[in-house]
Amino acid sequence: MSQKSKPRDARWTEIYTQLQEDKVEFFLNTQLEPTVRIPTDGFQTEWPVDSLRFQDLLVSMFYEISNGGILKSSDRDFLMAQIREECRKGGRELTEPEAAKTDEDVIVQTVVALMNREPKFSDQTGVLSKKLQAIQTANSLSHSEGIPTFTNIFSRKLNRLIPVLRGYGVEVVMEHKESGSHCTLTRMESFQKEPLPEEIVPDGSTNESSAEPSGAQVFERGQ
Repeated sequence: MSQKSKPRDARWTEIYTQLQEDKVEFFLNTQLEPTVRIPTDGFQTEWPVDSLRFQDLLVSMFYEISNGGILKSSDRDFLMAQIREECRKGGRELTEPEAAKTDEDVIVQTVVALMNREPKFSDQTGVLSKKLQAIQTANSLSHSEGIPTFTNIFSRKLNRLIPVLRGYGVEVVMEHKESGSHCTLTRMESFQKEPLPEEIVPDGSTNESSAEPSGAQVFERGQ
């Protein structure tokens, strides 16, 4: 990295950190357009990255962070390019009909089943694929669609499901390392354990002790 680019990268890091603190989210909408969700916006919460609203937000953030500095157009364009890339990393936002179908998605089902048993998984993506295949077979989960055997296909499908799995309380981080594609699954604090198929009895309750509420069971933290 050249000396000239360091200040620009430092500014990007400061602004991106502030966006994260403000709970701004980056994703692709259903038309695969880079979109940001600004939760504090009173007019509308979802804006295209190239919208004047979002550009104004970046300019105002830079003004505050730099104590009155002016954001150059070249630096603003650089920030916009970086954020568009972050949107692609965040995955695609699903429409309501698509989101309803994800409850039956075999990858979602098996990942939730895995995280019922383990607070964290970190290994090669191919290892995760095989582990989920074993869970699918053992628990007789949906066989309408199998888990992809090829790692690259599995990775693409899992990446698209990142926003969905976050809604189930599972954080997914995918990385490319020297050993190949690597995936980390982490149970979020809000994660609630879902009953597995073998735990469900005909009346809709579970086989767990009556001292526990039927349905979701909160994972005990720090005990």
